Amino acid sequence: MEHKKSVTPNLFINREISWLEFNKRVLYQALDEATPLLERLGFVSIYGSNLDEFFMVRIGSLSDQMIVIPDKIDDKTGQTAQEQINEVWKWLNSHDKEVEKAIRKVLGKLPQIGISILQMDNLEKVDELLTRDYFNKEIKPLLSAQIVDPHHPFPFLKNKQSYVMAQLEDKNNRIRYGIVHTENLPKFINYSINERERVVITSDLITHNLSSIFKKYTVKEAITLRVTRNADIDIATEMMDEHEDFLNIMEKVLIKRKRLGIVRVQLSHSVSGDFNDYLKKVLNLKQDVVVVNNYPLDLEFGFGLKRAFKDKHPNDIYPAVSPVNSIDFANQSGLDYLKNNDLLLHYPYQSSQPFIQLLYEAANNPNVVSIKITLYCLSSPSRIASALAYAAEKGKQVVAVMELRARFDEQSNIDYSKILEDAGCTIHYGLSDYKVHSKVCLITMREKNRIRYFTYVGTGNFNENTQEQYTDLAYITSDSMVGEDANLLFDALSVNEIVEGNDTLWIAPLSFRSEVIKEIDNEIEYHKLNGNGNIEIKLNSMNDVLIMEKLIEASQQGVKVFLLIRGICCLLPNVKEYTDNITVKSIVGRHLEHSRIFKFGDGGRARIFIGSGDFLNRNTQRRVEAFIQIKQPDLKVRVNHILSVEKNDESIGWIMQSDGSYINKNYDSKKHSQDVLREYFSMEELQSYDAKKENEGLLQRLKKRFLG
Repeated sequence: MEHKKSVTPNLFINREISWLEFNKRVLYQALDEATPLLERLGFVSIYGSNLDEFFMVRIGSLSDQMIVIPDKIDDKTGQTAQEQINEVWKWLNSHDKEVEKAIRKVLGKLPQIGISILQMDNLEKVDELLTRDYFNKEIKPLLSAQIVDPHHPFPFLKNKQSYVMAQLEDKNNRIRYGIVHTENLPKFINYSINERERVVITSDLITHNLSSIFKKYTVKEAITLRVTRNADIDIATEMMDEHEDFLNIMEKVLIKRKRLGIVRVQLSHSVSGDFNDYLKKVLNLKQDVVVVNNYPLDLEFGFGLKRAFKDKHPNDIYPAVSPVNSIDFANQSGLDYLKNNDLLLHYPYQSSQPFIQLLYEAANNPNVVSIKITLYCLSSPSRIASALAYAAEKGKQVVAVMELRARFDEQSNIDYSKILEDAGCTIHYGLSDYKVHSKVCLITMREKNRIRYFTYVGTGNFNENTQEQYTDLAYITSDSMVGEDANLLFDALSVNEIVEGNDTLWIAPLSFRSEVIKEIDNEIEYHKLNGNGNIEIKLNSMNDVLIMEKLIEASQQGVKVFLLIRGICCLLPNVKEYTDNITVKSIVGRHLEHSRIFKFGDGGRARIFIGSGDFLNRNTQRRVEAFIQIKQPDLKVRVNHILSVEKNDESIGWIMQSDGSYINKNYDSKKHSQDVLREYFSMEELQSYDAKKENEGLLQRLKKRFLG
């Protein structure tokens, strides 16, 4: 009997609120007693930088929408942009005390390891003398301070930059305002007394000494303030010139972005009504975006403390770990190995060295004709970029599809485009209407009577830094059909076209979503006939309504759906008669969970895919993404093991509730999936090495017996 229900709005949660819930989970990682203390400071910093980017991008985008299309309705909640922004501020205000308490709790642990953050209004005499001397000698000569008046207008406040601002009174009792720039200054200073570290926040030190800066005035009020600016900028039609290089256009865009409107103002504490009104006037604030944070405004401060003290406190940081090198490429040609085997790498537990080795080997192989690659975000420095430049210099045709619109990596990609082009690479700047977000590399080799392809399809960027910090998968195969389909992708990108999906690759935006829906439908039909329908999907985020509706249908038909979604999940699980069979888990730990895995079915009939995109509207509709099926049996077993370990993580795994909140009942448990997987891959490589040695030993014994 059919028991499908129509989808109702209360099955979905607003995207922005779901993201805020994710960032709260990041902050809670800072409260985990099992996490080393200085690393907990790092999670505080990640929470802060995440929130900065959220305001710059998401609130920036909604603010633009309020102006351009104010009546546009969110397809999940029915809310306008203004209503969504109101919901964000309501959520932030309701959680403000909780956030403050969490941050202060972490900072309050520092004296246990001999680090004290000084409060300037409660200094011991020796600290007063030392900090004043440091201010006069090291800080004051570098300061740029001004009184705001008709000859000295209020300055432009830079994005994410802190300023000290004061309400002043002159000898005639007239009110003036002064501002002190703190850019190019350290966020804090630190010194030791009797082997105990003192830390002074620079803006606090400046505030404490304002009377020596504005000598002719009485300081009535003083605050630290920090603004966050909209960073969501589209390439305006009027900026486009069909004869102008897209790289030059992007350089203009980056200049324009620096001066976009303010979406948030942080204050170190509350100010008087007059002061507040003045701020709103000079900052041209159209609505109330002012928030008081009773903790350091720039939470990058946490990373700074970690960097400053990690050498003195090695037990208060994560123990160093090194990715294991795949034994598959040991003592042999990577190209030769791949002619008979596929290779699956799991970063950061396994090294990216095999892929870099493959690029250099291809550069030196006389039969290799070309290397083509999509680049979204490179590290600095980049061994991958160096390998591509080397290949071009060795005479290979190297084609790099460089996405110049990769948010906050635009300047880096512009710089790398110039470097690679100077080395002899051909650079394409993606597509005019779609970002190229796929992670694909294609090595083409001409042999005697055939063309051979080696194709890399990954879930994460070609970036050695993130490959050490994010969990990602990379699949490399010499399957000729995969290579031919990858070649079609690069051919399309080179002529500003998008390509349909094909036999071996799903390609967004034309086929990814439809193929996913087809797989879900197949699993629904299987369940109707046989029972035991199963879907397991690992993503970063999900808000695509069509896919979510199809998952609801699968749940209603009895298919078990397990979603490992680290970040945004707009689908509410465990809603009676709709999503009873859907479980959503989020893992937040030392490494950022970034891989995308799609498993339909179970056991021997399971179909497993990996790729570069999430179930977000931008991935399914506005980006070029690539996905591949894992077919080699032993590699399917490996990916299945990854999913199994993460499904069963009760330490850093958070279970989503039907109201959109998350709970973790076993947060203090020390054994978690990331540790388990690190041990698994280390042991797997060791066993593989032992097996190879055993086979080599057997071969030597046979030779000795039969050949003498």
